[in-house]
Amino acid sequence: MTTLVTKVDGSSEPYNEEKIRTSATRVGVPTSLQDDMLVSIRDRLYDGIKTGEIFLMIKEFLRDSNSPHLAMKYNLKDALSQLGPSGYPFEKYVALLLTDVGYRTQINQTIMGGCVSHEVDVLAEKDSITYFIEAKFHKNQGQRIDVRVALYIKSRYDDLKSNWKNGETRPWIITNTRFSTDAIKYGECQNIRLTSWGYPKGEGIMDLIEHTGLHPITIIDGMTSDDKIKLFASGVVTCAQLLNPANHSLVSQDFLHRILPQLSQICANHN
Repeated sequence: MTTLVTKVDGSSEPYNEEKIRTSATRVGVPTSLQDDMLVSIRDRLYDGIKTGEIFLMIKEFLRDSNSPHLAMKYNLKDALSQLGPSGYPFEKYVALLLTDVGYRTQINQTIMGGCVSHEVDVLAEKDSITYFIEAKFHKNQGQRIDVRVALYIKSRYDDLKSNWKNGETRPWIITNTRFSTDAIKYGECQNIRLTSWGYPKGEGIMDLIEHTGLHPITIIDGMTSDDKIKLFASGVVTCAQLLNPANHSLVSQDFLHRILPQLSQICANHN
């Protein structure tokens, strides 16, 4: 009998262990540990179970394993949704990801267009192309970027491009959630570069994070709101930054002592 799983958007799909294996492999869960994890989940399934409940089972299992740092890495999607409440930490995070893969970046730039000035979240340059990037942050993981956003970005980009004198340019939207089907169609039609959770396939924001090893500090279990506020205010948005001794005074020593070993394991594959 097929067990149906209720997704974040309310739709249902058959429970698929291969999807869990794929995500577990992505964060480095060994095959033998995956086998035990799937058995523990299988025993607790019921028809209509929410994806969030399965996610909590996975985190609970990994926390109790001999590699608890994997539970935090599995928390990536939720961690991105905590880079708020304002969008500034997400903008900073996007800039650091792109810098790590060879872009020259600037954040929060005010640039004059042909008609009016515009605030650009991230300005990124690589291979003689300058990208005007809109970093769209949403706390609600189920919220999609619809075609109206893409239309607005294209209109704003056209004004910016009309007054830009420094070579080739291109618009780019980067989000921690997903794009609607129409937003993707319009973006492809209008040559707007799009990056979201899972899009483009193999090149989405989760792929970029795994490639760089720059995980957001919000994956850390037990971080208080005060800790997060202090770190964000100091421009610290990645685990790699928190490993820097210069930033250790920003959080309590008890907290630091507890999470440093796991933090080192999380950042082990940082380029």
